[in-house]
Amino acid sequence: MSAPGRPVHPGGAAALLQLLEAVPVAGLSALRVRVPFRRPFATATGMWLHREAWIVLLAARDGRTGVGEAVLEPDATEVEETILARAIREAAGRARDGDLPDAGELELLGGPGRAFLAALDAARLDLALAPDGTAVAVNGTIGFAAPREGAEAALQALEAGFTTLKLKAGAERETADLVARVRAIRRAAGADVRLRIDVNGAWDLPTAEERLEAIEPYDIEHVEQPLAPDDLAGAVDLRSRVGVPVAADEAVRSPGAARGILAAGAADVLVVKPARVGGPVAVAEIAAAAAARGVPVVLSTLFETGIGIAAARACAAPLPPGRAHGLATAGLLEHDLLQAALLVEDGTLSVPGGEGSGGLGVRLDDRALRRFAVEAVEAAG
Repeated sequence: MSAPGRPVHPGGAAALLQLLEAVPVAGLSALRVRVPFRRPFATATGMWLHREAWIVLLAARDGRTGVGEAVLEPDATEVEETILARAIREAAGRARDGDLPDAGELELLGGPGRAFLAALDAARLDLALAPDGTAVAVNGTIGFAAPREGAEAALQALEAGFTTLKLKAGAERETADLVARVRAIRRAAGADVRLRIDVNGAWDLPTAEERLEAIEPYDIEHVEQPLAPDDLAGAVDLRSRVGVPVAADEAVRSPGAARGILAAGAADVLVVKPARVGGPVAVAEIAAAAAARGVPVVLSTLFETGIGIAAARACAAPLPPGRAHGLATAGLLEHDLLQAALLVEDGTLSVPGGEGSGGLGVRLDDRALRRFAVEAVEAAG
């Protein structure tokens, strides 16, 4: 085990991959869980009522267990769900011989393969490293609401210590509606708070240009995915037309996709979801490619439980400081599946650590796992 505080990707993605592949594995089991949101969570793509995830448990030969989490996109198809479940079952059969599917195999499965790879590498990271208590800056999130309610939510976030706020947008019918929300939140938050907008690809180019020009006076840090993820040409055009920095989010599906965005000059910021792109090694690859072009990286979640968020925090810890990450989301779910919750204080996120925690710094709540489990894949023996 490494000393506490060791970076997640010492020497870069290649060194991290070597470290993870050296973890001796004796078996794999998994639980599919369904955890309700505390209240329905609205985004530009629809309403979320619960989060389904696979909790992956890797058994080491010394008796320890590493944990990771695999989640799919909110609009994942039944076919994608089937592919992920099949990959996990097949891996359980191979793991008893110390064999796990590699990144090349899983990339052939697309999104489900990268989701499983994120869980596998997080679990190996949990086994390979000692807990790292680094706290990372995180943003508060303000959902869809009228201007007054948005302003009240902003004040509550400030009282909780957040200095960066993300406003969910994209569902407004008129530009004036967005302006009213942004104006109210900016007035409530003050000039020193960073304010970013998350659109989830809901606008076309003319709408994005009009609305970003309208809210530019309110000092917007960046706008996440204003256009459809596959519209790189539109993103390049939009960047040339508006003063608000444009961030790619849903478009960052993999390291290859990230390199394509960077090469096209289609983003000022990359918003990277470890669960989407393939986990710690993939994040390290993307971060290195972005740094070479001077593009900052912000990590975010797909509303995982505390397990996936702890893995994302581990990926965020070595990144350059200066931008808040979108990781303060565990409280949106009815339970985070952890014995001790992730610590969100003064606008930062850290892990509880303690005896029995691995490199992710968390311990599972077995009772909660049983409560929310809907399917089990047992370790092959």
